[in-house]
Amino acid sequence: MSVLEYASPQAAPPRWRVVLYHLRYVLLAAYALLIAGAVWFYSEMGLDAVFLAVALLVFFGVQGLFLIGMPQLRWPRPVRRKPMWVSVVAGALAAGVLTCGLIMTGMSLFDVWNSATKAIGGHVFWAVLATWAAWLVVFAIMWTGEWFGGFKTIYKLICAGTWLEILITIPIDVHVRKKTDCWCGEGTFFALVAGSTVALWSFGPGLVLLFLTRRLQREGYFSLCGKCGHDLTGVVEKRCPRCAARIPKSQRATIAS
Repeated sequence: MSVLEYASPQAAPPRWRVVLYHLRYVLLAAYALLIAGAVWFYSEMGLDAVFLAVALLVFFGVQGLFLIGMPQLRWPRPVRRKPMWVSVVAGALAAGVLTCGLIMTGMSLFDVWNSATKAIGGHVFWAVLATWAAWLVVFAIMWTGEWFGGFKTIYKLICAGTWLEILITIPIDVHVRKKTDCWCGEGTFFALVAGSTVALWSFGPGLVLLFLTRRLQREGYFSLCGKCGHDLTGVVEKRCPRCAARIPKSQRATIAS
């Protein structure tokens, strides 16, 4: 279950979600320690400080781009199309990296990793670009519906895909290590790096949602019209009585509860 599950706009969230909210600073500290541990690990592997700085910039930059269109961040103001597109593109990039990791794992499992990488050479970038484009289409289709639910679904898919890749890759990686003395160049190694990176990446937006959503619930913003700010408490129609804007189904459920 992802942290985003807490962000469901319900009037009375389950008790465990409230407990999770009260532990938000503990989770934030744990996240900071994980980031610091990852930086230490890669520095111990001999990576250049400049490379690490650029990697962190990209890491947090993509997180920021994904959060730009987050509906909870802008609630009760409406989210415009441009921020939505930015979130979709950033989310598709994370999903594309995970997909490439799964492909690398499969190539290592069937002993075609070395031959495939020799044939492809330095064109691995195009494989990442292709999977990115494929997920961009999928997420864009999700976006055609209600954005609040669409953003939540995109984030949940990334979280589920992350742990699915790690669970699939670990046993295959153990099998690959038994057959080679240098496993750091195998596809499973790159898949584990991709999976762990996206897992760490996805924890960040979840924390932001954890901080924001409960506050919005407590302040009653989910009962306001997203276009004009009119209080919709007691409204049973599908449109706002003041500006005639459509009331999302999830918000109607919140108002009814």
